[in-house]
Amino acid sequence: MIGLLFIYWIWKSFSNLAIEYGKNKWTYFFIGIGSYYGGQMIAGFFGAILFGIVYGFDAVANENYDGTGWSLFFVLCGGLGCYGVYKFLEKKGQKERELIKKEGIESIGVIEEN
Repeated sequence: MIGLLFIYWIWKSFSNLAIEYGKNKWTYFFIGIGSYYGGQMIAGFFGAILFGIVYGFDAVANENYDGTGWSLFFVLCGGLGCYGVYKFLEKKGQKERELIKKEGIESIGVIEEN
């Protein structure tokens, strides 16, 4: 159930970001979902490797690796990955907006010859 709430929050925040910078909101939504689940998968991969090195790789197949604490950790890592991608896209949008303003001011009064 918490996963559905995260998907809604990701959709809402990335859609608002896309609308603010004039981008396609569905593209940004899928980027957000991909970053969330990608962060979870990367955390799971490195967590399994680290857990396997510390306790032995046989312990990864055991019940000790599956628990509420680990699930919350992976959700947190997915959220942090999603937040990082959100901030990256926000900075990128701001730079593009500033570049358009800069190019617009410098091109005033310039006659284009074809």
